[in-house]
Amino acid sequence: MRTRSIISVLSILSIMIMGACSPPSTTQAEGEVAPRAVAPDPEPEVCNPSPGGGAWARFAGAECAWELREEGERLTLSSLSVDPSPPASGDVPPACLASTCVYYGVWTAAGPVLLAVVPSPHSEMPSDVLLGVSHGAQLAFTSLWDGAGEPAFTDLTPVGPAHALAPFWCDEGLALLAVERLDAVGSPVPQTLRAREGRLDPAELAAAPDQVSATGPVDRAGCRALDLPVP
Repeated sequence: MRTRSIISVLSILSIMIMGACSPPSTTQAEGEVAPRAVAPDPEPEVCNPSPGGGAWARFAGAECAWELREEGERLTLSSLSVDPSPPASGDVPPACLASTCVYYGVWTAAGPVLLAVVPSPHSEMPSDVLLGVSHGAQLAFTSLWDGAGEPAFTDLTPVGPAHALAPFWCDEGLALLAVERLDAVGSPVPQTLRAREGRLDPAELAAAPDQVSATGPVDRAGCRALDLPVP
């Protein structure tokens, strides 16, 4: 009898200990509605997916990628943001109608900037290089080689001018500055090219793409070249 009593006491103690270590019951009290599990709200979409092939250029932006697409004889530059600003649109440069240009893009503090490389039928080097910028709903291009003088030759093959304009970011603004493209020791920068140096006003460029003019001297010390593959 004593042995059975000891076993009974041990069994009661075991049950009490297990009850103390067990987690509290989650059983809903009778008459109360059990809470329903609610999935967290999905993260809001920031960028739209790309429509797919057909973009002439695609490049990263501040939040979402940008794409350049052709619609008829117009180029449209737009962001893939779910709440984008209106796209910028402009005519395909005439040189790019005659032969297919290669387009590049880069995001800058001034917004998207494009480069259009015009192929040459006589050389692997381009026949012209165009810079494209947007102003509101307008997209416009201007030549970086116009006014740079006659092309140089290598083995009787034209390789473009010895100097050209190149896009720079200078003290919170875009600028076009003359640079040396080729080894042109002793060859001065043509004055016709110097006359086109200066800050780049996108509104001016959109109004008159071929009339980009200097807007005063630019301190080159405060300038850095844009990350564009300018030939």
